[in-house]
Amino acid sequence: MTTNQQPPAQIPRGAGEMYFERGRSTLRTGGIDAQETARSLFNEAVLAAGSPMLWWVAEATVDIPAQAAYWMSRAVLSESEPGGITVDPDCLGILGGTDGDPLVQNWSIAVRSEDHERAFTALTTAAETRLWAVFEDGREVPADEAEDFICDNDLYNPNYVGIDGTTTSVWMDCKGGIMPLMACTMIRIVKDELRKAGVRTAHLHSPAPAAMD
Repeated sequence: MTTNQQPPAQIPRGAGEMYFERGRSTLRTGGIDAQETARSLFNEAVLAAGSPMLWWVAEATVDIPAQAAYWMSRAVLSESEPGGITVDPDCLGILGGTDGDPLVQNWSIAVRSEDHERAFTALTTAAETRLWAVFEDGREVPADEAEDFICDNDLYNPNYVGIDGTTTSVWMDCKGGIMPLMACTMIRIVKDELRKAGVRTAHLHSPAPAAMD
């Protein structure tokens, strides 16, 4: 990544490691009680290690309908900068999981800004040069190295990235995958490109998919 933050896959778990691993192990035992115990352990992990731990917990709970959206929204909100570029907790959110509906992730980011032109320029740059080269473990590979990386690895990256100028938004075709670490890097890339374009205040969110309006 070209931002000054660590790629999600390299975020250290530090003092929260023990609680995180216990929480993940507890989830594997199954059952409602196990899920509640795991939630408590994950909270302890976040208290011990700080907000970056939220991304690890979001990744660990992607298959748990009762927890996936909760941890993802907390992780996303931790990327918000009051007074600067803020991020709505629904941004790249995990949806579904009720009444038998499958869990899915909303792979779109819209920007609300008073400077539409610069915001659109930032999104275009992000889409054309960076977002397509983000992989499921949160790694961003330089565009000129991405094709070789794809050939040598089994990690998933978006099939397509598109721009919508009418809504100042970008969307990624990720084939229904749920990948919190990829989402983390994508949010940081959009924020980074907005700053480079001279946008200092903006709000990132994800419009509800048409089928869920």
